[in-house]
Amino acid sequence: MRITSSFPLRRLVTLSIALLTLTSCARPGPETLTIVTPVATATAVSILVATDRVPDHSGAGAYTAGRGDTLRYAEVTVSIPPGHRPSKIEWPTSKPDPRTTFAVVARRELTAPEFVVLARGSAKSPAYGHAGIFVHGYNYSHQEALFRLAQMTADSKVGERAILFDWPSQAEVTGYVADKDSAAFARDDLATVLSNLSVGGVRSTILAHSMGAWLAVESVRQLSLTGNTKAVRSIDQMVLAAPDIDIDLLRKQLSVTGKLSKPIVVLASKDDLALALSKRLAGSAATAGSLDIDDPRTRELAVKENIEVVDISSIPSLNGTNHDRFASLAAIYPQLRQGFSNPVAGTGALVLNGVGGAISAPFRLGGAILAQ
Repeated sequence: MRITSSFPLRRLVTLSIALLTLTSCARPGPETLTIVTPVATATAVSILVATDRVPDHSGAGAYTAGRGDTLRYAEVTVSIPPGHRPSKIEWPTSKPDPRTTFAVVARRELTAPEFVVLARGSAKSPAYGHAGIFVHGYNYSHQEALFRLAQMTADSKVGERAILFDWPSQAEVTGYVADKDSAAFARDDLATVLSNLSVGGVRSTILAHSMGAWLAVESVRQLSLTGNTKAVRSIDQMVLAAPDIDIDLLRKQLSVTGKLSKPIVVLASKDDLALALSKRLAGSAATAGSLDIDDPRTRELAVKENIEVVDISSIPSLNGTNHDRFASLAAIYPQLRQGFSNPVAGTGALVLNGVGGAISAPFRLGGAILAQ
C-alpha cells in the first residue's frame, strides 16, 4: 500500500523560501550554555545527556556538529524562569539571566556507569527505574535540543528522568543530506545507550522527532537484529513526533523489529510544511508524520502495523512550519486529564487503532480519550 499526495512545484518554491526565512533569524549560540548563578524563584530541571558530537572547546558544555568517535555523558541543570509560558523557550539575547530566561546553572561530566545510575533514579521515587529519552530531529544544535527537552520536562511535570540523546546535526536548514548521514552515523551509539540502560534496570520511553524518528526506529531494529531482546523489551514505547520516514521504509523497518510493550505512536499533521518539503526532495510518496487521519488507508496502516496515529493538526505551531507541534503537548495535558465532551475537536488528538490513549506527557501515554 502506498499513500500518494501531490505537491506543486510552485508551492515547493514558496515553501522553501518560507523555511529559509524562518531559519535565517539569529539562532541561539553556545553562549547560551554559560553557567550562571541560580535564583530561588526559578524552577530547576535536570537533564541527562548522551552525545556523540565533538566538544567545542571554546565554551564549557558546548558541542560542534562534528561526529565524535566517543559517547560522552553529562548531567545539565537548566533553570526555567518564573515567568515561563508553556511550550515556549525564553531564550537569552545576551548573557543568560535565570530571572527571565532559560539558563544553565550546573553541569558535570559523567562516566557511562554514573549515567545509568542517575537514569535509574531514586528508589524512593514513584518513577524509579523509568526514564524518557528525547531524540531530536534535523536542524538542531546541542543547545536547542537541550532547552527543548527542558521545556517539555518542565511543562509536563513528570517524575521520570529526562535523557537527551544528542546526535551531530549540522543545525543548518541546508544540511538535510548531511544530517541524514549523521543520523545513520549515530545508530550504533543510540543502540549502545539503550542497551546500557536495560542492563542497568532502566525502562524507557522514546520520544523521537522528525529525522530522529528514523534514527530511533533504526536503532531498535538493530538491537532486534543482533538478538538483544533485553534491550528491546526494556523499551515501553516509542512516540514518533512528525517522523520523517517514508511509509514503505517504516513498514520494512518494523517487519524485523521486536514488538514493544505498547503500540508505536505516530504524532502526525497533514499540513506539516517541513515534511512536505522533505517528501518532495526525497521523491517519497508519503512520510509517516504527514498522514491524513481521514484517509481510510491511514486507518488500515494503523491496524495492520499496530500503530496509534494521533492527529495533532489543531495544536498551535511554534514557528509556522507545523513541524514542532509535539512540543506543546506537555503543556495541554492538564486539559486532557480533565476531559472534553468532544475530545477530538477539542484537542486534535485521534487514535485510529481502537486502543485509545492521550498524550499525557512527553514520555508517557495513558487515559482513554476516544470510544470506538
